[in-house]
Amino acid sequence: MYAVVKTGGKQYRVQKEDVVLVERLNVNDGDQLVLNDVLMLGDGKKVTLGTPLINDAAVMAQVIRQTRGPKITMIYKRRRKNSRRKQGHKQELTLLKIIDIAETGGSKLIPIKATAKTTEKKTKAGTKPKPVSKSDVVEEKVKKVVKDKTTASKITETKTKSASIKPEKKGKTKTTTKAKKTTTKKQ
Repeated sequence: MYAVVKTGGKQYRVQKEDVVLVERLNVNDGDQLVLNDVLMLGDGKKVTLGTPLINDAAVMAQVIRQTRGPKITMIYKRRRKNSRRKQGHKQELTLLKIIDIAETGGSKLIPIKATAKTTEKKTKAGTKPKPVSKSDVVEEKVKKVVKDKTTASKITETKTKSASIKPEKKGKTKTTTKAKKTTTKKQ
């Protein structure tokens, strides 16, 4: 049995277990989806045409992965104008595997969402795990801001203290901080 389905503005002839590249669909890898726009069904010499669609017919497909097509390069040139433009494009595509074709009962088909894989990151000993709830996140951000402000105020205090120390008046002796020696200057 085969079907002609419409998706992404194009028509595809599909059979069970076929793998098809279609225009980008907003689904995740591993999800199942139902294509309801069936234009034609065929089984040997028996062919059913829709006007324009076949009522209650559907095709069940599973998303293998989201991918991109080959790069297409366009070059625009205006002769005798010294004008050239080069532009590239990769079309976003979805790779589908056809699971089932339903002549009737297509409206009752329920797609299955893929289970999200939970990956737990290993944390170093002594580090705190990240907060889970929104209030915990806000609390952590507030603590960070307060900590940053206190360190900034300590830095400004030390700057003001060092700026408040008045330099010595020019005289016969001059001190240097690196060598911590006093040298006399002859005038």
